[in-house]
Amino acid sequence: MDVKFDLSNKKTIIGLVILICVVGLILYSPNLIMLTNPTVCTINGVCQHEERVNLLTELVPVFILAGIVIGAIVFFFMSSRLENKQNDLVKVTSTLVQFLNKEEKLVVQKLIDNDGKVLQAEITRIEGIGKVKSHRIIQRLVDRKVIEVESFGKTNIIKLTKEIKSVLLGKKN
Repeated sequence: MDVKFDLSNKKTIIGLVILICVVGLILYSPNLIMLTNPTVCTINGVCQHEERVNLLTELVPVFILAGIVIGAIVFFFMSSRLENKQNDLVKVTSTLVQFLNKEEKLVVQKLIDNDGKVLQAEITRIEGIGKVKSHRIIQRLVDRKVIEVESFGKTNIIKLTKEIKSVLLGKKN
């Protein structure tokens, strides 16, 4: 069994350091308890149990500091994951937009500006796009599964599909 570590990755190094610290703390804790456990109640008029309680109260700031450090490390790992996810969404969005022509980009941008939902009449008001052209653009986008059309009285509501909406707007619904 050959275990290899990629030491060029800073996350791997930090993870190994944390693991070593936790293992060391676990191994050293019993010795610390044994060293601080009093065998007699008083020596030279000082209660050993009281000294132990004083030691524990002095260690409270150490525990608080350890909590802050662990919280900072968790934040570091989670923020980098979130940043990677946002970068992936930007790449997916830019890839999607590359496959659209100029008019289709205008329609998708109009949908993005209106939270993923717009009346078809509003699309016909985009400069350079009339009723017939908007109908053809909408049909092409429906065929590519970028948008959905829902009847609404004498007009239609044009909506981004759930998958596209979640990528472009970051929303589930």
